[in-house]
Amino acid sequence: MDYSKIALFSDLDGTLFDDSTQVQRRNLAALRRFTEGGGLFCVSTGRTPENAAQYLQEAPINGPGIFFNGAAAYSLAEKRYVLTHNLDSAALTPLLKKLLAEHPAVNIQVYNTEAICFVSPRELADEWFVSQHQPCVFRSLEEVREPWLKLLFEGTPKQLHEIEDLVNEAARGVASAVYSSPTYLELLPLGVSKGSTLRELAARPEFEGRLLAAIGDYNNDVELLCAADVSAAPSSALPAVRAAADYVVCSNNDGAVADFIENIFPRL
Repeated sequence: MDYSKIALFSDLDGTLFDDSTQVQRRNLAALRRFTEGGGLFCVSTGRTPENAAQYLQEAPINGPGIFFNGAAAYSLAEKRYVLTHNLDSAALTPLLKKLLAEHPAVNIQVYNTEAICFVSPRELADEWFVSQHQPCVFRSLEEVREPWLKLLFEGTPKQLHEIEDLVNEAARGVASAVYSSPTYLELLPLGVSKGSTLRELAARPEFEGRLLAAIGDYNNDVELLCAADVSAAPSSALPAVRAAADYVVCSNNDGAVADFIENIFPRL
């Protein structure tokens, strides 16, 4: 099939990845057919490029992807940033200092182009999170280099609910807040989302004349789906995300991206 008029952006966790953070063989086979047929395959994730690449070694990625939930676009093939949006670190530093002092159980990470910088004490870090989000470093807040691309607050739903008002007040007019999982609350540059960065990338020459397709499963994917020409959500996605999508495909554990390519793209 000729896919030369389609560019596909796929979320990773809960979408391209199954629940064990693997890309299923069905997805890989469908993506190879898609790219061999002229399709442009790009990822869209909250992860850093370096971290995501560890899980995507077999995936035929041939277009610039969205990373940091929209704060940057990066070409894995060329190993370079295509665009970045930065947080106002001076405006947000007082918030981080307050949280470190008054809510020490909430783990705080600052994402920059160097690594994921954990500014909470090392002994409070979730070992699973650390293992899944390499490369990361542990640094004091003063040691974190600029530019900051995003902030991530990790905690239980109860802990995040307790800081939500404080975070939203500090972010007003400065940053945009979004939940990327029940245990991750993020701050992005003001007005930035996966959807806003998709629209920026759409103006690049490699996307000219292509239909923009997107698939995702969580709250941070809604704007991506709305910005695309055609969208899908796995059956395992949140109800609000399924409602925002044009199509609902099978679950992430059954090859949602392959289902999108095999059963929806032929209708386009």
